[in-house]
Parts: sequence; structure tokens; C-alpha cells
Amino acid sequence: MHAHLQPFYGILNLAAGVTSVRDMGNDTDMLLRLRKEYEAGEAIGPRIFMAGFIDGRGPYQGPTKVFADNEAEARAAIDKYFSLGYQQIKVYSSLKPELVPPIAAMAHAKGMRLSGHVPNGITAEQFVRDGADELQHMNFVFLNFMADKAGDTRTPARFTVVAENAWALDQASPPVAPFIRLLQEHKTVLDPTLGAFEGMFTDRPGQVSASWETILSRLPAQVQRVTKIGGLPATGEKDQLYKKSYSALLTMLKRLYDSGIPLVAGTDGVEGLMLHRELELWVKAGIPAEKVLQIATLGAAKVAKADAELGSIEVGKKADLMLVAGNPATNIGDIRRGTLVFKNGVEYRSAQLYEALGMKP
Repeated sequence: MHAHLQPFYGILNLAAGVTSVRDMGNDTDMLLRLRKEYEAGEAIGPRIFMAGFIDGRGPYQGPTKVFADNEAEARAAIDKYFSLGYQQIKVYSSLKPELVPPIAAMAHAKGMRLSGHVPNGITAEQFVRDGADELQHMNFVFLNFMADKAGDTRTPARFTVVAENAWALDQASPPVAPFIRLLQEHKTVLDPTLGAFEGMFTDRPGQVSASWETILSRLPAQVQRVTKIGGLPATGEKDQLYKKSYSALLTMLKRLYDSGIPLVAGTDGVEGLMLHRELELWVKAGIPAEKVLQIATLGAAKVAKADAELGSIEVGKKADLMLVAGNPATNIGDIRRGTLVFKNGVEYRSAQLYEALGMKP
């Protein structure tokens, strides 16, 4: 539910058992081409749901060609995305905060959802009150309680401030409970991408990333080298502070799950492989493995408004299936042990797809 497709990710997703992805921002021409090729069977890849990316112009503008600095530009962008079959709009950190309410209204009028980064200058609470249906990334939940420290959240401060301070947040303190109640009342969805923060907060140069450690021996040599580059600079006392802050993110995920906040599983990392890691992290946070699997399948389909056709094994639904040599409902790591994958009833063998990318099965 948080993907940024590239051509070779199509095979990697299918190998990993991911038959549908929600692309959260991409080059429109490339994404439409990939979707056409996948649907026609001209290339191997997942079913694609699309979020249209909109940011404001400026020195920290996001990786998009679509910008809106006024309502007219926003309306034109939303109309264009809607005409191309996009299901939702994703805004980014440089968007003017005053544009969130009209963008939400325009998107909702077309049956589209609104999600994204919390624009610089407002908090997650205000973003939700202004009409956002979903929050991307767990750091914005914590920044909601750190407005006095946050600085310019268009910059890497949106990561470093959380890395330095999340550990100290009392999650039972008065500001947290009202915010969770707000999410409950608005039925706000959270897309936490915990794997991205595991890399930023806990990886250290020269050490194999925890995200990759389990599958390191399966990777080509050039990819193995990349797993040791490290995350955010964290020398001295920051080393332990950042790791404590990452633990706080896991604790917050469990708190939100227990509070009934809808969650969706996705990653800003290498697709397929890192979704497996994301699910492991949710179990590490304390969510039962079978519930994590439900969130990642039927739960995702419900958020994407596709549960009439996808997300569970039922007569009349599309034949999207994964056969696993193990039981991920009790050991979530077994999700990596896929053998056969079916998308629309077409059979793929995971080992052959991995080998096509130079990976061991």
C-alpha cells in the first residue's frame, strides 16, 4: 500500500507474492505504461492502484512534475489525475497548508481520497481536520507532539527531530489520547512505513542493515554492498537515542492498532522484499501475525475500495493466491518462503522470478 514502481519491481513484487500495489507517487507516463503492459500480459507485474502526487513549488519540492500553488492549479491537477484513472491524491511537504481544505473538497467530490505528508507549517491534527483521509509515515504522528522542535519539515529535520526525541514522548500523556480520538472519529488511515525508519534510525555504516540481514545471502554482490551504507548519522550518544526512538515508533504502532486505527502495510524500500520486512516489524511491535496478514490483504483491499474482488479467497473474487512453504500466521518470517503465486489465475513460480533478477530463491 506504499509503492513507487520501477520496471524491475514488477517481477520482484510477483516473486514476493505481491499481486497488487498502490503507487504513491511516480512519473505519470511511466506508471501508465507499466499498468498497460501488466494488464495486457506484455510484462510481469502487479495490479496497480494509483495516487496522484501534488506538491508546492520551492527549494524542497518533491519528486514530481505536478505542482499547485493555488486552487486553480490544484483543480487542474486533480481533474487530470481523475481522468487517467487515479484513485486518490497525495500531497507533499511543500504544499501551502491553506490548499489542503480545497484539495480535500475537490478530491472527495470525485470520490477520491486524500493522503500524504503533513505540509510544512501545520500538524497532523490539522491535516486530518482539514480533510486528509490518511497519513503517510509514522514520523508525522510524532511530529504532531513536537511542533516546538520540528523546524522546517520540508527538510531532513522531519526525520532527525523524531530520531532525537521520539524516545522521550510519554505516549500515555494527555496530548496523545485526544489525537488518537481524533483519528478514531475521522476513521483516519495510517501508512506507517516502519521499515524506512528502521533503516534511518538503526542502520550503521559497515554493518549489515537489519532489514536485509535475513536475506543477505540471496542477494547479488552489488546489492549486498548497499546493505552496509548505514542510516542517519548517529555517532556518540545519538546511537542509542536513535535506537530508543525507533522502539518508540513500534510502541506507537501497537497503541494505534489497539485503538482501532486502520493501518495499511507498505514501504518506501525495495518492493516485495521490504514489504516482508514491514510485516515482520508489525509483529515485533506486538500485533499478532494472523492480524498482520489480514491487514496486508483484506484490510488493504478495503482501503483501496477493491474488497469486492480482492483481499480474500472467495468464490467470485479474482484468483490472486500465494502458496507458502510454512505458516506465516504463526511465524511471519515464513512469508518469504513463497513457492507459487497466482495473479488473475496465472501461475508464477517465485524461484524462477527471483533467479531472473539474479537472486537466489
